[in-house]
Amino acid sequence: MSISTLLLALAGALAAALGQEASWPDMTQPAKAVGGGEHDAAVVVGVEDYAFVADVPGAESNAKAWYDYLTETRGLPAQNVKFLTGVDATREEMLTAVRSAAGKAGTEGTLWFVFIGHGAPSKDGKDGLLVAVDAQQKAATLQERSLKRSELLGALATSRAGSIRVVLDACFSGRLEDGGAVAPGLQPLVTVSLAGPADPRMVVLTAAKGNQFAGALPGAKRPAFSYLVLGGLRGWAGKATVTAGDLWRYATNALEATLRGRDQTPDLMGREDAVVGPTAGEKGPNLAGLAKATAGAGAQDEMFRVSNLPAVPKAQAPKVFDLGSSGLDLRNIDVDALEKYNDAFKFDKGGASPEDKAETWRSLAKDAPKYAAIAAKRAADWDRYAAAQKAAEQAKQERIGARDSDWAKLSRLLAMEAGVMPAADKARWSGQFVAAFLQSPGLDPEMARDLAPHVAPGSTKETLAKLAKTAPAPLASTGKAASGSEPSRPPSGKASAAGAGIQWERIPGGTFTMGADDWSDTKPRHSVTVKSFQLAKTEVTNKQYRACVDAGACAPAHVSDGSCYVWTGSKWEQGSLPSSFQGDDQPVLCVDWNQAKAFAAWVGGRLPSEVEWEYAARSTGKERRYPWGDEEPSCERAVMDQGGLGCGRNSTWPVCSKTAGNTEQGLCDMAGNVWEWTQDWYHDSYNGAPTDGSAWESPTGSNRVNRGGSWDGGAGDLRTANRRVDDPGNRGGLLGVRVAR
Repeated sequence: MSISTLLLALAGALAAALGQEASWPDMTQPAKAVGGGEHDAAVVVGVEDYAFVADVPGAESNAKAWYDYLTETRGLPAQNVKFLTGVDATREEMLTAVRSAAGKAGTEGTLWFVFIGHGAPSKDGKDGLLVAVDAQQKAATLQERSLKRSELLGALATSRAGSIRVVLDACFSGRLEDGGAVAPGLQPLVTVSLAGPADPRMVVLTAAKGNQFAGALPGAKRPAFSYLVLGGLRGWAGKATVTAGDLWRYATNALEATLRGRDQTPDLMGREDAVVGPTAGEKGPNLAGLAKATAGAGAQDEMFRVSNLPAVPKAQAPKVFDLGSSGLDLRNIDVDALEKYNDAFKFDKGGASPEDKAETWRSLAKDAPKYAAIAAKRAADWDRYAAAQKAAEQAKQERIGARDSDWAKLSRLLAMEAGVMPAADKARWSGQFVAAFLQSPGLDPEMARDLAPHVAPGSTKETLAKLAKTAPAPLASTGKAASGSEPSRPPSGKASAAGAGIQWERIPGGTFTMGADDWSDTKPRHSVTVKSFQLAKTEVTNKQYRACVDAGACAPAHVSDGSCYVWTGSKWEQGSLPSSFQGDDQPVLCVDWNQAKAFAAWVGGRLPSEVEWEYAARSTGKERRYPWGDEEPSCERAVMDQGGLGCGRNSTWPVCSKTAGNTEQGLCDMAGNVWEWTQDWYHDSYNGAPTDGSAWESPTGSNRVNRGGSWDGGAGDLRTANRRVDDPGNRGGLLGVRVAR
């Protein structure tokens, strides 16, 4: 679903929820043709998805509506209109487009420039910046990668056009909606006092005064000023022919009538009586109705606001290159050096991490000086990509954190009775949440299930409904499913899965680099994307497993028939598990892979994939050696072999005894206590491994993977990347299970 479609759907949901008699008109269809643009030229820029700074929701929708007005309503020749969005909206592209359009506009025509995106003050506070798509969130680079307002007006003034009309939907204060800065380092901000255009042909309409924030329409996620100015040209200002003053007054009055919580006063530079053009005679929205419909929303919105989200930088891998395009002189070939080059070239095309690829090229530069220049450049390319990946992943994790924090509050509000929390408020907040998070980082099925009832019918509700179908049905305290239907009962009826008492922790999805360079079977390190899932807070306990046995859904854990390989206190041998391992809250041992899988199914879950296990152990994929970080293991954080097996107890400990070693999500014993079965077949490397978080189900042998180390293991066993292999039929005194869903 496109951003524009999503926003329109949410606007519809808001209107339905509030019972509005008035709503902001849909501009997806051009107004009727009025002509007059045969000699015009234009540049329209809409920057919504910034690479490094916060996004501007709805900017592209407004820009497309302006493009349609100019080409369809006013009749500008398509070759005379440059439309820049997304990655095209760089400083260079904007300036080139302006210079080109300036040369195409005729003496009888109008030269148009429309910009919708972020603005900022120049370094000295005497000029404004139109922030380009690739401007970084640093004051110095923001200056370099933005188009100065004075530079823009100077380029426009070179045209022979009879009139020049400029619409800047940006605020030159450099402020965001939450009061923060577009880029750190712009503070303290100097109020921008921009001089009027010296060219009498020029009129500049700007979204806000120099110390204000230019924001969205009330109740809609699209920039207000460019929308309202275009509305005036479509006829909303109530005149057949509009002047610059008419458009300025209409936008000012509309904002004053409907806005709450911020001051936004549009600015006009140039002659108020300058004619902009004929209008299409379209009827405007009912401003009084809109103001009435949204009245009182401000106080309730203080109860729930979507977090200010960081932008996710774009990380694009270096392009493939070949020796023939490198400019090398092949007449005198050093075969030894060329073989080393070939090895690096092959490695470059493989699935290794960008850091490893960069290091390979640096090694080539040392070993084969002939190729040093090419190798150094290629290493620098991979270094930049690695840095961009890291920045993107950090931003994604911040978005996930914001989503989860917002959901923790919103889910409680949605669960309240209608007499306490009105349906209209729930609908508005649900719309805000979906608009903010559906595309990035996405919603969990459980979220979609709870949000769908509060969203009006349409494509957004359908998307949520499809996603919600993959959510597990929640069990009520009565043991019945949320729908009221009876859950499936265990064969004996003596115990239920709900009675097992699994405490689930939600693990937000994300992308991380799996593996390590320390062991052959944890290479190559590779990028994997994991969907959100749930993982049990603890390893399955003896008490929990006995409940499954009592229900007739699990086979006994073989603690008394001598079939388990156990530690007797002095040696390992087949026998009965000593009583020191059999406490109710200690992890169950001596369960093979099939028994582990049966228990997982009984509680409505499954075994985790190896990817999910490592991702969760790394606190959602962070670069850390152990679940708690990089500090070396000790008995403070893990049940391990330090001061004797099991920290001197010669046995396991009750689950969650070492909370200092928990992950950030609260998972206990992801290092030590017992090894844990995963779903995957064992492979001796990660070449060809799935990259979507799923289990590796294609066997290359007869063994399955378990993870996490145990009570008899040292520091190396406890590494988050470490793997252990076992026959699926093995019932060992070191091996237990943790379940996922």
